[in-house]
Amino acid sequence: MTRRFVFVALLAFVLAVPAMAIAQAPNFSGKWTQDVEKSDPAPQGMGGRGGGGPQSYTITQTAADLTIERETPNGVMKSVYKLDGSESVNPGGRGGEVKSKTKWDGAKLVTTSVQTMNMQGNEVTIESTETRSLEADGTMTVVTVRKTPNGETTRKLVFKKG
Repeated sequence: MTRRFVFVALLAFVLAVPAMAIAQAPNFSGKWTQDVEKSDPAPQGMGGRGGGGPQSYTITQTAADLTIERETPNGVMKSVYKLDGSESVNPGGRGGEVKSKTKWDGAKLVTTSVQTMNMQGNEVTIESTETRSLEADGTMTVVTVRKTPNGETTRKLVFKKG
């Protein structure tokens, strides 16, 4: 009876280890610089940086939130995203606010956002979905799908740590 109990307990542990590894969320913390050669160029209307060089992020992640500090021509822009799926509100480009919800989809972090802004006297709503993942080679991939009144664009950015 004791051998059977030990065997069953050992079997349960061996089966639980892969499940725990899958359930563990990746940590995006660190300083990230865009790998321009591996990234898609900025489509019209997605705020490309032109000759300004690669994008740079500093990310801090806790169990509760993800904080991204972006270096922009106007200084550092800080955004904080709650990781429990509840709404986060952050400053948006051209003024206004961006309302978003962030949740885990397996090992990927998905943020859906809505921003309403005034462009040339017209109120415009922009919806976007940003999917962030860590790759086996240590890079971070960010795929952004953006919907505007002019259509939908998709852009993939690849970042190197360091």
